[in-house]
Formats: sequence, structure tokens, C-alpha cells
Amino acid sequence: MPGATAFSRISGAVIRRWIAAAVLFAGAAVPLADAELIGHGGPVHAVAVAPDGKTALTAGFDYSIIYWDLPDEHARRVMYGHDAAVSDVAFLPDASHAVSGGNDGAVYLWRLGETEPARLLTRHEGRVSAIAVSPDGSTVASAGFDGAVRISRGAEDGEAVVLKGHSGPVNAVQFTADGGRVLSAGYDGTVRIWTLARDTVPETFTEIGLPVNRLFLAPDGRTLVVAGTDEAVRLFDLESGEERRFMLGHEAPVLSIDVDRAGARFATGGANGQIVLWSLADGRPLQTLRGHKGPVWAVSFTPDGRELLSAGRDAKVARWDLEKGVEIGVKKSLETAFYVPEGDALAARGAAVFGTCAVCHTLTPDGGNRAGPTLFGVFGRRVGSVDGYPYSKALLESDIVWSEETIGELFEKGPEHVVPGTKMPLQRLGSGEDRKALLHFLREALAEAERRAGKN
Repeated sequence: MPGATAFSRISGAVIRRWIAAAVLFAGAAVPLADAELIGHGGPVHAVAVAPDGKTALTAGFDYSIIYWDLPDEHARRVMYGHDAAVSDVAFLPDASHAVSGGNDGAVYLWRLGETEPARLLTRHEGRVSAIAVSPDGSTVASAGFDGAVRISRGAEDGEAVVLKGHSGPVNAVQFTADGGRVLSAGYDGTVRIWTLARDTVPETFTEIGLPVNRLFLAPDGRTLVVAGTDEAVRLFDLESGEERRFMLGHEAPVLSIDVDRAGARFATGGANGQIVLWSLADGRPLQTLRGHKGPVWAVSFTPDGRELLSAGRDAKVARWDLEKGVEIGVKKSLETAFYVPEGDALAARGAAVFGTCAVCHTLTPDGGNRAGPTLFGVFGRRVGSVDGYPYSKALLESDIVWSEETIGELFEKGPEHVVPGTKMPLQRLGSGEDRKALLHFLREALAEAERRAGKN
């Protein structure tokens, strides 16, 4: 099939993927944001919205996957299984299961609502860069830095089928509409097609000439969106191989793609924080969104096409109102979100540090557990003792009692030193002043919560 010639302008250096770790309660001293799903302690590489639009998954460089309730903007579960950054995540069609791939080479199947994976589907010999689920949910394709595409059966045990043809890392993978073929793209600048029932020899669909970062097949089953390091976005006809459109609108390499379910628009995220919305019919740029600092590694439409979720190196997961072109979300302030004594600057600073924790932890007696256990009554409580919370074995067996000293040590040295073997996020809160402010805020806020509970 005919291939496209390489675009002559080559932009910047290859984007390095950051490996970061998260903080148990907070990753930085920032207030609650107006439109962000805050919970990861480092860069976020992937985001997926469930078919019903009520939940979402995000995958982070803090080794975690967060399962979000979108209407209420809180985390239902923080899920751990990978031993390195999680690079991609996807729902199965029933929205009760998901799959993920990580820099540890593992591809896992998850039952949503549980904190650990149901089983290992396959393991690459290098990091996993992308995953895809067949339309019927029975098959998972994964792309790896080992140059291979692996095909796994979600409901069946057995070895994955290994497809080799790319000369270098494979960056993207997707099934065709009938599930019988797999598309892949890689660092070698090619897009390839694998016919699963026939053989394992790929057909070279096109040669871009420069590394291809992402591809996405539109709902019509024919329009293929391809983008990479040359800043260009291309539209191909899958059946004829014709390149229908060559579009420029980004100012840096393109790192992410999603097409809305109506098949009218698609979105691309770039290495400089730029998001562009395009017309799928004629390739016209419709809108540019700016709000990220640094690469945008993931974009995902909600099923109704009214919103877009985006995520990137800045650890931000943003929600966009596409009609208005602005970020949206629950609007809160520190004064209404948490108790801060009047004039207490140290508590106010601590409340700001705690802002990201509120996604996963509550402070009131009726708040209950979220992705993390409630912190009501945390001082003087033994680790791993909140009823109804699914702790890791390391926490259940620990005899540590939470106090200002032990919590401070947790943030100073990191959970892996305080409770070896824990699945807690792994990054420390480095600033001594931030640790002091956080502990002061917790003491004041929890004391107030206890006073109010005593009056009721």
C-alpha cells in the first residue's frame, strides 16, 4: 500500500518519560483545583473513560491506577500491582473489568473495585507502551519496547501470541472494528496490520519515516488517525491505504489521540501542553486548549462528547467543557473544604498540602473510606485497623501506631522505609515546613471533627 513521505521539519528531542512516585496523602503544596482529578503523586500517562461515562481510570508513574467516580470527582479505589510506572489502561466493554500495562513489562487484568489485579495476562521483555481491547472484550493486544505486539485472551489461560515485525519499540496498538486485525505503529516509522486468524506476518500499511507515537481508528472503522514526532497529524483510509489529510497545528511532537464516539471530532495532545480538536471529516482545526504544563500523554472523550479528560507529565488530570473550551469541575475553597482556625497561617498552609489527599481520605466521622481509609481518629490508631478497608498484608501485620512522630517519619523517609513491603505510594514530602504544616492542620481539623461529633 502507498506510504506517506516524511515531513521535513523535525522538532525537539525525544520526550523522556519521567519515573515518579506518589505521596501517601499529598504530592505537593497546592490547593484544591477547580477541575482536576487530583490523586497521583507524579506524572499521569493514561486516562480512560468508561462506556457509561460515570467512571474513569488513570494510570500514573507512581505505580498506581486510580478508579474515579466522575460525577462526584472522588477516587473509588487506588489499585496496585505493577512494580514500575503504569503506562496505559483500558476498560473492557462491560466496564466491570480493565486491563493495564506498565514499565515492568506486565499486562494485568483487573476486577474493578478490587485493589490488586485478578491475574497476569502476559509479560513483555521491555516496558509496555500501549494496550488495546477487542470490541467484544475477549482479547487484549499490548505493544512493547521489546519490539513485539502480544495477543492475550482475557478469559483464558495460556501463552500469549507474540507478533514480531517492527524494528524497535512499538508505541501504539489498536483492533479493527471486527476484531480480526490489529494495527500497530512504532519507533521505526511504520504502521503495520496483523491479520490474527491468518498468520503472524504483518503487512506494512504505511511508512511515515519518523517515529510514530500514536494511532486511533475512528468509529467508522475506516478512518485511521496517525501522529508522531514530526508534529503532523495524518488521516488514512484503512481499506484503500490512501492518505486523505495531512494536518499541521501542533508546535511539538504529538503524543496522544482520541476520537469522539459520534465520529465527528478527534483530539490530539502534544509535547508542549497543547490540545487540539479537529474535524474528522475534513481535518480542520476546531479548537485549541491550553492548561497543561509539559507533555499531554493522554486525551479521552466522555461518551456524550461534551467533555474531554486529559493528563500528562504535570501530574494533572483535567476535565474540559468542549462547548465553552474551559476546564470544569467541582469548585471548592480551602475555607469551605476544611476546618482552618481563623488567622492560623500554619493550618492554612497545611490545608493546602492536604488538598490532594482529600480525593482519597476523609476527616469526618461520617466520611467513611474512599480510595484510602478515613483519617478520622488516626492519631493513636494502629496501622491497618480501619474496618472495611482492604489493606495490604504489610500494613495488616504492622504494629506501628500513628502519631505526629510516625506520620512525620512516613513523609520524611517514605512508606517503604516505615512499613517495608507496603503498597503505599513511594515518594516523600521533602519540605520540613510542609510536613510541620500538614501535621498541625491534621491535629486541628481532627480535633474539631471530634468536638463536632461529640455534640451530635
